[in-house]
Amino acid sequence: MKTIKLNITIPLIQIFWWRFSLTVLLLSGFFCNAQPVSNLQQKYPGQSEIVTDYVEHYHIDVNKNNQLVISQDNHEESMIISDKGGFSAVESIVFSDLSPIKSYEAYTINTINGKQKKTDVAHIADKKLDRQSVFDSDVKLKTFNYANLTNGSKKVLKYKIEFADPFLLHRFMFATGYVNEKRTLKISHPETVKIDYRLFNIDKNALDISTESKKGITTITLKKENIPAMKSDGGAAGNMYETPHLHFWISEYKTKDQLIPVLGSVDKLYAYYHNFISKINQKESHDLKAFTLDLTKNCTTDDEKMKTIFKWVQKNIKYVAFESGYEGFIPREATMIFERKFGDCKDMTSIITEMAKYVNVPNVNFTWIGTRELPYTYQQLPTPAVDNHMIATYIKDGKKIYLDATDANVPFGMPSGFIQGKEALIAQGSSYIIATVPEVDAQLNNITDVTDISLSEQKIIGKGTYAANGLVATQYRNVIGDNTRHRKEYVFSLLEKGNNKFKLSDFTEKDFDNNEQPYTITYNFELDNYIVSSGDEMYVNLTLDKPFQNDVFEPTRSQTFSHDFLSNQSYRVTLNIPEGTKVTHLPENASFSNDLIAFNFSYSKKNNTVELNYNIQIKQMLIAPQQFALWNESLKRLKENYLETIIIKKNDKN
Repeated sequence: MKTIKLNITIPLIQIFWWRFSLTVLLLSGFFCNAQPVSNLQQKYPGQSEIVTDYVEHYHIDVNKNNQLVISQDNHEESMIISDKGGFSAVESIVFSDLSPIKSYEAYTINTINGKQKKTDVAHIADKKLDRQSVFDSDVKLKTFNYANLTNGSKKVLKYKIEFADPFLLHRFMFATGYVNEKRTLKISHPETVKIDYRLFNIDKNALDISTESKKGITTITLKKENIPAMKSDGGAAGNMYETPHLHFWISEYKTKDQLIPVLGSVDKLYAYYHNFISKINQKESHDLKAFTLDLTKNCTTDDEKMKTIFKWVQKNIKYVAFESGYEGFIPREATMIFERKFGDCKDMTSIITEMAKYVNVPNVNFTWIGTRELPYTYQQLPTPAVDNHMIATYIKDGKKIYLDATDANVPFGMPSGFIQGKEALIAQGSSYIIATVPEVDAQLNNITDVTDISLSEQKIIGKGTYAANGLVATQYRNVIGDNTRHRKEYVFSLLEKGNNKFKLSDFTEKDFDNNEQPYTITYNFELDNYIVSSGDEMYVNLTLDKPFQNDVFEPTRSQTFSHDFLSNQSYRVTLNIPEGTKVTHLPENASFSNDLIAFNFSYSKKNNTVELNYNIQIKQMLIAPQQFALWNESLKRLKENYLETIIIKKNDKN
């Protein structure tokens, strides 16, 4: 399929832990003890830097006010094992008002003439975590620029973070983008505090797990050694699908007077979430109500009202994220969003649900959901780490319509592409329901391309009509937007066919701004140097478009691949047979289907034309590593049909 990759900033409603490094090339003249470095170089060939020791140690306690007090001590050591660069000179700590840094220390250690020399970092700075579409955020980076880095240098970073909210603890990664010699998680807590955890993509037997109790404090230790670096493959579903990691939570804790629940069930999670929505939109907004009634005055059904409201929010409330403290969790008042005309996913949900009340449409609800890069269900992980997004859900006669206005072009009644297949936690007052957002059927995400072509020596001259429906059209509309400057380039990328001699002569668009209709392009084109001639015969390949032909998975790929959506692509190519020639060969028809993909090719001759109809359908969105061989074999079968040609021969002269 001809697609332009969609770059939508996913709205966040929670604070996660990010670590990243900026790679630079530094050279230094220090002479270091080469023996341990040479051992590491032999053990980890091709690596520039490895993490020799990484420890996160959580300390959990209950203060005299019966409140949980949580801090995290971090200790990281890494070693440079290359003199050719490629290592990181900058490390960063992510912090916020909800997880402030209380102390830190960073330095380099070099061994010179058998003695260790410590060098403090050259520069420390606080920076905003620069992310597109984030309007206001208290999430920052504390960056450390290390000095005197060379082959054999050791980087050391120590810091302490406190957690203002016991519901928002970080996940622990047992693997990263670097080789790790050892990674350790420790959780220390009093006997009055109950801790639970869940492992993902790793078995307990692969870890060294121990528990120690001393002076009323229990310490759980989970350790893993000799961990290879995790790769990042293109089109990956998300790092959490394969990376071994752990989430832990506080289930409950005892005080002298009571047992206080925290997390560990969906009921507890919903109770936490419900606090964020229970006190908003309590006062009626006269202006918003009057506007909503006027907006829907010609609507006769609840469906028409909700469609009108949803489309208005899509087009008139600009998506801008807020991630400052609890602003990342609590929706704003609908009247404020109406006045400002911008907001994040929670704010769009707030105004949609409130406008629904004003026109007496029942059961339009706040809904929490994780986008597709998060592989968890609510039963697997009943903590705020399970989701990162909020939408509204309209329920009528048992049917659920998911309203995600952060996608400005998704049609009413169709979920946005990045929440398909995910569980949704739908508020129902003091209770809730969990439902799974359906994947949009491939037939609704349809592309049709109908072309009529003629031959002119070695050139093809053609005209066509291209139409995109469903989430395919949504993706194109989101990417192209109102960018008139590069519009022809975008359209060219959709229509390009045959070879690099394709020339788009002209095109006309229809219904680009109407997401209830297919996005349609009529066009004229030329394709030079495409016909292969031999003697009095011409060989013509009618598969001018060849979707997926280059999408074979490499043997080194390890991450689950994700299609943006299921899709169905239909092509019809009609060739006008030149006068004085005849068709002497048509390829055989073919069809194929398995769990991942289906395709068929059908050739026919009628009067002075040859017609090829072919169709390719993607049947599964996620392709797991164990299915890579099946996908590659399927593409091999598909490409065999792409190579077929018809043969046209000049008529014999009398």
